[in-house]
Formats: sequence, C-alpha cells, structure tokens
Amino acid sequence: MLPFGIHLIILQTSNKIGKGKNMSKLELMEKFMQTFVGNGFHLVIRERENGFLVHTIEIMQKVDEACPVKEIPVGDYFLHLIARNQHGEEASIVCNWSQKLLQNLLDNYKTAKEAGRTHITMFRNPMTNDPNDWILSWGSPEKQTETRQATYIS
Repeated sequence: MLPFGIHLIILQTSNKIGKGKNMSKLELMEKFMQTFVGNGFHLVIRERENGFLVHTIEIMQKVDEACPVKEIPVGDYFLHLIARNQHGEEASIVCNWSQKLLQNLLDNYKTAKEAGRTHITMFRNPMTNDPNDWILSWGSPEKQTETRQATYIS
C-alpha cells in the first residue's frame, strides 16, 4: 500500500516516446524505466561497500502534502527504485533525479550497449552532496573490475 499523497503511475509502453534531447521529464522517466528493467541491461547503484542491482522502477506522482517526499512540489513526478544487494537484502530508493541525469543515463546506456557491456554502475560523486551528481561506469558480469568509461554528471 502506498503512503497517502502518492499515486503510482502505471505507464503503458509506447513507440511514441520522444527520441530527441527535448523530452519531458515524464517521458525521460518512462524511457529510463523501459531501458533499465527487463531487457538484459542493468543499473547498479553503489553506496559505500554495497552494490544494489535495480530490479523494479516505478514512476510516482506527489498528489498532496501528505506525501513523505518533501523535496518535490505537489503534482511533480519522482522515481521509486527497488534494488537488491549482493546479500539478497532489498532497498527501496526514492529518486528525484534531474532530466539531465536521466538523459545522461540513457546516453551512456546506448554507448555501453554498443560496447557490449551489460550494466551501468552509479557512484555518488564524493566531492559534492548533490543528489544529481554521479559518476557512471560500465561493465559486464564477467569483468566486474574493468571500467570502460567514467562520466561525471552534475
């Protein structure tokens, strides 16, 4: 059951999602959701010593002030990620990522996929406290330690 003030947005897949850089935040969220769940490519979020493999992405909307996510205005959308660490423990992660971060993840997905990689790992930039400032690296399960590219995003 969702807390008061939150609506879960179930989006049907559509071929009409914008292809350019001028997609709305909701369109970017939908494309992000379709890209990183269920197609053999994964998103891993590293936090300290743990890596969390994202297996569920939901788009949610704040409908009133009873919503526990205080940083976003009523009517705005945010992501809810469910991920599992290497010990099988699950994490529920609420993300209010910027359009720029979502677009960078999608751009890096395309490049990593072309390079034969199977996941993108996100690390918080240790130099800032900005929730939209991440370092991205790509990899494959059989080559966990090899990093193909790191991209700073802010």
